[in-house]
Amino acid sequence: KAVVSTQSGHYGRDEGLSKDECKKIRAAHVAPAVHRQTFHKEQPLFVAGKGQYLFDENGVRYLDLMGGICTVSAGHAHDAVNAAITDQMSRVSHTSNIFLHNKIHEYSKAMIDKMPKDSNLSVVYFCNSGSEANDLAMLMARAYTGYLNIVGLRRAYHGASATNIALTAMPLYRHASMPITNVSQTMSPDPYRGLWGGSHCRDGSPCQTLRSCDCAPDVCDGAEMYAQQYRDHLLTLCPGGKGLAGFIGEGMGGMTAAMMQSKGFYKKAYEITKSFGGVNIMDEVQTGFGRLGTHYWGFEYHGVRPDIITAAKSIGNGFPLAMAVTTPEIAEAFANSSLHFNTFGGNAVASAAGLATLKAIDDDGLMENSRIVGNRFLEGFNYLREKYDHVGDCRGKGLMMAMEFVESKSTNNPMPTYKMNAILERTKDLGILLGKGGLYANCFRIQPPMCVSLEDADFTIQVMDKVFAEYQEGKIDVEAFNPNPAK
Repeated sequence: KAVVSTQSGHYGRDEGLSKDECKKIRAAHVAPAVHRQTFHKEQPLFVAGKGQYLFDENGVRYLDLMGGICTVSAGHAHDAVNAAITDQMSRVSHTSNIFLHNKIHEYSKAMIDKMPKDSNLSVVYFCNSGSEANDLAMLMARAYTGYLNIVGLRRAYHGASATNIALTAMPLYRHASMPITNVSQTMSPDPYRGLWGGSHCRDGSPCQTLRSCDCAPDVCDGAEMYAQQYRDHLLTLCPGGKGLAGFIGEGMGGMTAAMMQSKGFYKKAYEITKSFGGVNIMDEVQTGFGRLGTHYWGFEYHGVRPDIITAAKSIGNGFPLAMAVTTPEIAEAFANSSLHFNTFGGNAVASAAGLATLKAIDDDGLMENSRIVGNRFLEGFNYLREKYDHVGDCRGKGLMMAMEFVESKSTNNPMPTYKMNAILERTKDLGILLGKGGLYANCFRIQPPMCVSLEDADFTIQVMDKVFAEYQEGKIDVEAFNPNPAK
């Protein structure tokens, strides 16, 4: 059973629509993509949250390890963030960036102060979502270089707008009428399911792949092989070494469930990009703001200096906010190419929310907490992988984590989605909410609020141990989730 909250106040029953009413409206009037992506057969109706917990309409408490898809950073209903939003709403909620207001300037300065001093990332553009930020990055790269070609990685996710849907190389999001001109992908440097890599190829993680490799402990030979694939791709894409606008990659794979790139790949890839005249873009939508535990930004973890970064999700602790940050040279070229304006980007309330979130992450020590608690989770995942044949891989760094499920380690074939759904449902029934992802939709995505505790990590491992044992012993009715049951 999920844990029933003993806390008083608003954690519990709500006077809004009933669950049945919500489900009817959801099925009839909410975008079908939302309705069809509902994770659970028995869906909780959440009415409140606090810290790392969500509460349903009956006061049942759940440990939220999904964090609104890596979006709640400081914690649900964080007092200081909420106070900053409320205070700004009572003063000025929105004007336009044509006029001066304090918050965007306070926030811009605070954000630039988070960039490494040697990065030259010093001009910030605020917008409303990661998709917008990546659209903007593509525009800036093309304006600066004068070229059109953008290259990403296979299995990456960069948004679902009409422009950058072509960058998102996940089959669930791509469709036949999608425009793909001047956007292409190179091989994803995945040490687990890629062609090269193995037990020495993830940098700074207690979870390495089980397959062996000949790499030295501090060098991944596979990174050179993947970089060579990128170089070969550009040789055919850019005749005479011209035509590349930019290369984009994630700090760690998001929808690919914390896919960790082979150690050293980005350093090699960034040099190749420059040799073809392009700019390097790092998508920090899910890896930024200290989530990785040892570094504030994913590009710092990889030891590279991009020309543009994009960020969203954790940036506002759930408030819709995003940004692209670039160099003065690229910003000037972009300004000379066209007028760029965003009605809501950097509005007073969004800036107040973002500024308060930055401060909360620092004041609450959440980057260090991500390191400590993330290691506890990952050590537990290693234990579960060793114990259960259906746990094919566990991976991650800080509080950006995942587990990948297989039919068995001997074949490494992805576990069918319906079996994965059955495990997900049982875990939810025991009080834990998890995300789902991966190329084959066979992974737990684990990206909780950064205030999650060691006790929460231990509870999670205990629950997973119980659920995995039930699955192994045939005690979970997986066929109830099979869309094509045997007749």
